[in-house]
Amino acid sequence: MEQLAEILESELEEAVEVRSKKSLHNFLSILVNNILERGEINRRFLQIETEIKVLSETVKIGFENVNKRFEDMNKRFEDMNNRFEDMNNRFSDTNKKINILIWVISLWMTLLTALSVFLKLYQ
Repeated sequence: MEQLAEILESELEEAVEVRSKKSLHNFLSILVNNILERGEINRRFLQIETEIKVLSETVKIGFENVNKRFEDMNKRFEDMNNRFEDMNNRFSDTNKKINILIWVISLWMTLLTALSVFLKLYQ
């Protein structure tokens, strides 16, 4: 960059009338430093932009993984719910069978009692 400053200084000296070489040198030093700073700023901006893209992609992948885990958990809960529903259906079927059995036994007891009473009355 010093070479650029020297080239600019010599070209500007020839192009315009220079009253103070020191002022010309200071002006060109400031100009070249600004160019360097802008280049550094642009480089840092591109670096930050790249890091943000990488970070964004990492966050996206992280959320996809979390969503997959939640979907897996949801599937396990659905499977458990289906098993509980199956058990509930089996208990309901068993309960119906027990109610029918109780009804049949009650009917038989009633018939036996009625038969016993009938036989005692007609003996």
